[in-house]
Amino acid sequence: MAERDIGGRLIYLPAGEAGPDSESFLRDVLEGWRRAQLAQNFRPTTADRRIKLIQRMADFVGSPPWQWSPSDADEFFAHLRGVRNLSHATIRAYQSDVRLFLEYATNPSYEWNENCGRLFGTVFSQVVTEFNRATHVQTNDTKAKRRPFTLPELQQFFDLADLEPERILHSGRKGALAAWRDAVAYKTLYGWGASVERRPAPSTRRLLAQRPGPPGSTSVACYVFVTANRCALRRPSNAPS
Repeated sequence: MAERDIGGRLIYLPAGEAGPDSESFLRDVLEGWRRAQLAQNFRPTTADRRIKLIQRMADFVGSPPWQWSPSDADEFFAHLRGVRNLSHATIRAYQSDVRLFLEYATNPSYEWNENCGRLFGTVFSQVVTEFNRATHVQTNDTKAKRRPFTLPELQQFFDLADLEPERILHSGRKGALAAWRDAVAYKTLYGWGASVERRPAPSTRRLLAQRPGPPGSTSVACYVFVTANRCALRRPSNAPS
């Protein structure tokens, strides 16, 4: 049972014969952590997702967070990685969430450890440390089909794009001019560092109009998106041309 003193602090009274209610205490800690996250301008969805992870880990371990040990964390995250096959980035994010929760629970400003020790005879402790935390050692964690090209792969791609118009021309089929245009577009986009959202996809968009800007500035190009069902004008883009 908990009450608030004159200063507004939450005071937990001695439990009766039934003993302290661990579930109620954990709910209070998680609710306090949620308020602390909202005060730090985190989104409510982010706070709720983190709270669900703590509850999920408590169910997996079979004990409340103040009884966790580093070996419990190892077993939980090994299950997520080895059995559930979650990605490296997801495991790192989950470990960061658990670490943040225990940093909050062990912060003396909130007195959770003081109340926990008086009620249950044990306190919160950090179980995600530098020894069992997944490190970020790779340059890029994305899947192979989404990662950026390496320099040798990029050179091979450009070489293939250069050979494609000649291959089509020698085959006697149409499309050599479009392939040459695509090869030029690829190199232009790479050279200017244009993002995927701003580039006109080859063979699916055509230049509708181009308004020259002042001398020394970029031009404003308007692209039209061509599909089988509609033709939609995109807003002007200050992409170099």
